[in-house]
Amino acid sequence: MPGVYAGTKSFALKGQLLDRPTLEKLAESASIDELVNRLKTTPYSDYISQLSPPYFSRKLELAFRARLADVHFSLIRVTNSRLVELFYLKRIGWDLKTVLKAKALGKSYEETSEFIDMRAEELVGRRDLIVRVLSAKDIQEAQTLLSGTEFYEDAEKALSAYLSTGEIRVFDTYIDHAILSQISKEFTSNKKGYASRSDVSDVESIVSLEIDSYNILTVLRAKVWKIPDNEVRSLIITPSYKVSSETLGRMISTETVEEASRLLPEKYLKDVTKQDEESIIDGIEWNLAEEGVRTASRTFLWQGLGLAVALGLIKLLENEVNNLSAIAVGVESHLEARRILSKLLFAM
Repeated sequence: MPGVYAGTKSFALKGQLLDRPTLEKLAESASIDELVNRLKTTPYSDYISQLSPPYFSRKLELAFRARLADVHFSLIRVTNSRLVELFYLKRIGWDLKTVLKAKALGKSYEETSEFIDMRAEELVGRRDLIVRVLSAKDIQEAQTLLSGTEFYEDAEKALSAYLSTGEIRVFDTYIDHAILSQISKEFTSNKKGYASRSDVSDVESIVSLEIDSYNILTVLRAKVWKIPDNEVRSLIITPSYKVSSETLGRMISTETVEEASRLLPEKYLKDVTKQDEESIIDGIEWNLAEEGVRTASRTFLWQGLGLAVALGLIKLLENEVNNLSAIAVGVESHLEARRILSKLLFAM
């Protein structure tokens, strides 16, 4: 019974997530060396111990992401789920975004390789994909080398958008589109198979929030980046869920980010600072992320042992990696612990 085994494993792994007092203690580290020592008492110990000094926040983040890749890969094996496998593309996508942006900015192989470790790709036999792109002489060749992969068409559009707008972050949006389109297609094509009796949190609640969050933020960011409306419409992933396609269409037709944001449910606008367009988007992104953590946490509140808890565990671990990375940057920058903690999202 792979579902029961996967659920049991997910519950066991949830017990290894770092609690708030532990994160607070890590944030209170006086130096990056002290942070490394404290991390050696956590489940990240084996990954941190492989690092050699001098320590930098980017080295620590790669160690955190290596563990995330290992855990996610182990869940692919025990769930035998196509959906969990497709969510793993986010691990590969993170490295691919890094490399494509570096190529667009003219960074060398050596400069770029410091920011990836390719553990995620090694686990699924796709290391050559990143190596090829990393070795390209420029961004045009890098994009061409993705031919035949699930990323090619969106990478091609990303390059075109970058050349017309000069906005480097378009690569993030288009690679996310490539990944989430596949997740959406798999879920909608096999919706009955993923159905759950849970009225608390299930597979659909996790998938729908991924899609809604992407759609909302894409529409808002496209306004800042001056991407044409017809191109923005092509980036929308359907079906949408709590924010309908009609609402997204109206948002696209507005003139400003603030005007578009008023069409969203009130819960996404909580405590949003309207100082400027970027602050509005940051606030909405924070609220969406908070809802994502709550949704993932709720998968463990019922006694089922199905796929939802495996996806919930992945989402919670992603959040933990983001928290730890923020702590590493904060400690490295000598920020006060309270300022670092204000940047973290805590699970239920």
